[in-house]
Amino acid sequence: MKVLNLRKTSEKSIWLMLATLEAIFVYLLKTLSQKHFLYEPLLILFMLISLVLTLLILSSKNELTICRHGVFYSSPFGNAHIEATKTKLIKQYSKFGFNCVIIIGEKFFIFAPFYSLTSRQLQRLKRYDYNLLHWLQVTHKRSKFQGL
Repeated sequence: MKVLNLRKTSEKSIWLMLATLEAIFVYLLKTLSQKHFLYEPLLILFMLISLVLTLLILSSKNELTICRHGVFYSSPFGNAHIEATKTKLIKQYSKFGFNCVIIIGEKFFIFAPFYSLTSRQLQRLKRYDYNLLHWLQVTHKRSKFQGL
């Protein structure tokens, strides 16, 4: 099996949309008085969007790769490797143009925003019930070369 480099999509457009919403809410909060009935709901929305931005910044990955040894990723906090035997589930979610890949294992949970699997990779994972180890074992048995 060859290395699967997951691709990053829609990152810049999501950042731009959230930053624009933040700027609009800051402007509206400055123009409204604190006694206005819309002030508190706008403040709550501003705080929620700030929380989402913080979550996305903290969980962003620079690179996400899947190979026969497991999952490799690099983030602002350093590089990490998770063995394939410890990986239980790899699932992709896509809502409203926002893509993310979630990897669940025995003692870890990886949330990788802005990453997506190609349709071919997704069909391979579906065939093996999103279980990376089973997928890797079957493809390794079919491989003509032991080094792959």
